[in-house]
Amino acid sequence: MRKVLHSFLFISFLSLLVLSCEKGTEPFPPVKSQEKPSISLPEGNSLVTAALDISSTVITAEVLEIRRDATSPADLNRIQTVKIANSNSVLSDLSGAAVTELPRDIYQNHPDNPFDGQYWTITFQPGEFVKHLKISLKTIDLTSLGRVGLGFQLASADNGAVLSASQNQVAVEFGAKNKYDGIYEITGAALREGDPLLTGSFGPYERTLITTGANSVQWSGQVLWANGSNSALPAGYEPEIIVDPVTNLITLLRSPNGLIFMTNPVVRTDILNGTQQRYDPASKTLYFEFTYTTPTNRLFSFRAKYLRPR
Repeated sequence: MRKVLHSFLFISFLSLLVLSCEKGTEPFPPVKSQEKPSISLPEGNSLVTAALDISSTVITAEVLEIRRDATSPADLNRIQTVKIANSNSVLSDLSGAAVTELPRDIYQNHPDNPFDGQYWTITFQPGEFVKHLKISLKTIDLTSLGRVGLGFQLASADNGAVLSASQNQVAVEFGAKNKYDGIYEITGAALREGDPLLTGSFGPYERTLITTGANSVQWSGQVLWANGSNSALPAGYEPEIIVDPVTNLITLLRSPNGLIFMTNPVVRTDILNGTQQRYDPASKTLYFEFTYTTPTNRLFSFRAKYLRPR
């Protein structure tokens, strides 16, 4: 009986061994044709805004992201060179011709991505799958230029990489931002002499304040009357706000076209929460007023509370 049991166990062991060997020699699934590595601009085919911290000294800014999608470790671990063209047509098309080219004397090219007058060269080192095109500039210079930017378009890539068909061009608009720059919640009250319909409280609604100098911002978007449905001023008349960085007191300048004179009457202390036009750093809130006469008296008292960056 014992011999029969031993024989049975031996035969079972051999059977398992044979099955195991057969399973181990099964062929791998057929190898599919490899896709080629690709190069893309993740923010492709759009106008993006690079709001850079304001500085009177030269800074280096990463203004464009370039991505490498490798198909194998071998792809990822080789050096990959990409050429990116400077394209005014891309800038014009994607911005609707609203943004003009950043003047060449305002910025310098970075040694990480040399520029030959037509193309920037981006080099991925082994293991890198994201690179950034960099420029150096004094961002305070941007405040006097209006809307400026650069257009970028993928031009070529070596080592058999292909260029993305859907993410191959980007327009970047450059702007400087100080600590007052951003999107604000607007509340307050308006007085239009002789017109009770347009007199009273307004808001909340949102408006953007855009940097115009080291300590000044320009209101962007029209000012509304009390009922929130009518525009108080035609486009281009919005106030510019200057904050004294030491005292936090506010001064208003003439509107951009200079046709309406801005003053500082400080008469609605219920809105201003005090008797001075000022910036409150703790709550990131601006309190200010302006008046004008055309042909009757108008008064606007504002409370602008910071919500988020633009």
